[in-house]
Amino acid sequence: MAFYRKKPDIIIRNGTIVDGTGKLPYYADIAIIGDKIDYIGNLKGVSAPLEIDAHHKYVTPGFIDSHSHSDTNLFKYPECQNAIRQGITTQIVANCGLMNLNRPVPADGKYPKGCVASVLEQVDKMGTTINTAWLCGHNQLRKMANLYTTDYTQEQFQIMEDFLREAMEAGFIGLSTGLEFVPGILCRPEEVERLAQIVAEYDGNYSTHMRDEGYYVLESVNEFLNVIRKTGLRGTVSHLNIKDDNGVPDEYLFKGMQMLKDAREIEHLNVYCDMLPNCFAPGAALAMLPPWLYAEGWDKAKEILADPAGREKVKNDLDRYWRFLAHGQWDRLLYINCPYNPELSSIPFADMVKQSGKEPVDVFLDIMMGAPTLADANVVGLRAIVFKEQILIDSVVTDPIYMWQTDSGVFDDSPESAGPIYAYMSMTQFFARYVRDLGVISIQDAVKKVGMIPAQHFALEGRGVLEAGKYADINIFNIHDLKINATFPEPQKYSEGMDYVIINGVPVIAKGEYTGERSGRVLRHLAKE
Repeated sequence: MAFYRKKPDIIIRNGTIVDGTGKLPYYADIAIIGDKIDYIGNLKGVSAPLEIDAHHKYVTPGFIDSHSHSDTNLFKYPECQNAIRQGITTQIVANCGLMNLNRPVPADGKYPKGCVASVLEQVDKMGTTINTAWLCGHNQLRKMANLYTTDYTQEQFQIMEDFLREAMEAGFIGLSTGLEFVPGILCRPEEVERLAQIVAEYDGNYSTHMRDEGYYVLESVNEFLNVIRKTGLRGTVSHLNIKDDNGVPDEYLFKGMQMLKDAREIEHLNVYCDMLPNCFAPGAALAMLPPWLYAEGWDKAKEILADPAGREKVKNDLDRYWRFLAHGQWDRLLYINCPYNPELSSIPFADMVKQSGKEPVDVFLDIMMGAPTLADANVVGLRAIVFKEQILIDSVVTDPIYMWQTDSGVFDDSPESAGPIYAYMSMTQFFARYVRDLGVISIQDAVKKVGMIPAQHFALEGRGVLEAGKYADINIFNIHDLKINATFPEPQKYSEGMDYVIINGVPVIAKGEYTGERSGRVLRHLAKE
């Protein structure tokens, strides 16, 4: 007979508890009252309005996605079904320096005070199914300051500083940079360090898409570490990887990983990295093009691309970002997601090349030349085979320096949503392939990567572990039932296998079906008094 005498709202019985800390699984019942776990143990003789039989199922913390871009379309798809059906209950959003303010660009280019803080208020008012924790995007700050040059004026920096402070005061968790993308690619390290010092005043995080993931990846890791050394921030290298045959030896990946481990073990810096669980990955098409091409505006860029001599000059200067494309491996490019020409998004790139009769590089440049504006060109996405699976297993899957991520947004299952394949399957892939099918990582270590580690690293209090007094973000599933339905030709198909997903004590998935509840919250990081 249990000693528990309260009346819980929900009881989860007979489950195999994987608590998110890395400890071995164990059998127990869980009582939930309100939005929190109240008790874990023997609940025989205790009843609740909702009782869930978790026999032969894992009971885990809700999965934390350490790197997503769901801010981009959260206001369009607040149900977040592609995420919750993979067991994702919390996402770190506004990565890679990008940040959706959910407002049009002001006609005069001057953003009003309060427009950054209001994003969190809008999310609260609307309601979402998942929890979100927001980074403040450096690229967006530069755009708000109309800063598209290497050097900045004091007035421009003051604009960035004011909006960054506004964000941190409102509860943003830190700063993100995208140093391979426009306009962050133009900044000097000193600019990032100054902004990071502001974030340090609020005990925040710094996440970076580094300046280079190719020839200069080790220098880029060191640039990141210098920010952490000078500020003491918790820091994350976004999607640390060395792409297959990208002009850099594979061992550079392990050298970069060792730099982070040495920083943790010798310098006691709080640094991690994250990565997708797929051999294919997304990318930004504009990052392939030389910055000089659009330095005088996008109209001038299109003139250059239309001129045979100008185009040839561009072809000879594509050796950046996904360098394997510049080296002729266009067969690895799977799809191009082109918002201004959406029908292209469902056509394999190889088919485009075959139908055109042109060289692959010209097909790519033709698509980019069709962008009406630089802003349109800046959202063209690439999908390519970028990683060898064995290296993925040897590093990302098994190494504790890595957290797990989707690098995507939230979508529904309609083709009109244009959600990419990894948005519907990345977290499921991690557990179905690497835990269940290949057995290269234990269930307890896998859950820790999406449980305690990101919760502590991003200071998400009360999340990421199953423990009395913590928030009731809980997944219940039989790992043998996990199934990926998304394919490249038909990516907008939800994963299956989550029996229950509970967020803040409310089932959002029950018996495998979406309940319609929006119990997610904005997880604010506020300075303690």
